[in-house]
Amino acid sequence: MVFACNSAMKILGTFSLLLIASCSAALGRIGETAIQFVDRYGTPKDTPSSKIYDKNSPVLEGAVHHTYEYQGWRIRAAFLQLDGPAVRMDFQKLGPEIQIKDYELDAIIKANTPAGMSWAPMAYDNPDSPNKGLTKAMEGFGAVGQKMWRRTDGAILWSRGNIIVRLELPAAREYEAQLKAVKEKKTRESVPQF
Repeated sequence: MVFACNSAMKILGTFSLLLIASCSAALGRIGETAIQFVDRYGTPKDTPSSKIYDKNSPVLEGAVHHTYEYQGWRIRAAFLQLDGPAVRMDFQKLGPEIQIKDYELDAIIKANTPAGMSWAPMAYDNPDSPNKGLTKAMEGFGAVGQKMWRRTDGAILWSRGNIIVRLELPAAREYEAQLKAVKEKKTRESVPQF
């Protein structure tokens, strides 16, 4: 009887842990799959014009992109695989008042903070900048309205001038670094043998 009771407690304990883990995963929007996005935000609003925009100004080059509209917001998400998690997202308000207020930024941060994780401010660092060293460091002084935070798991949240909030997992930057290395290799290999 004691053995059966202990086994039942272990199973119940495991189930409780799984339930807690699934609830905390439901809080974090970044990292959800396209199916979870549909459940949360509805069917993507992928139109011919949004596809052109995604091609010319991708959230993440080479990724699968979907655009969602949800309660006055446009949410663009990039997935590295069709059934994989979103690794980068852009939040942007629709309508006449497009500037993101502090309380709206707080709501995005809260929605993307799974249990046991937290965000800490970090120095502004534009990942799209070609500058290096001191020139890159000086960019931070001209970055009016630009703020960045790092989550304990390495995710980054970037308020881009109170118009766009970008959220990304480390996998997005790793993928971009790999793309850059492949392009650089191809460029070097394409140099004629003079």
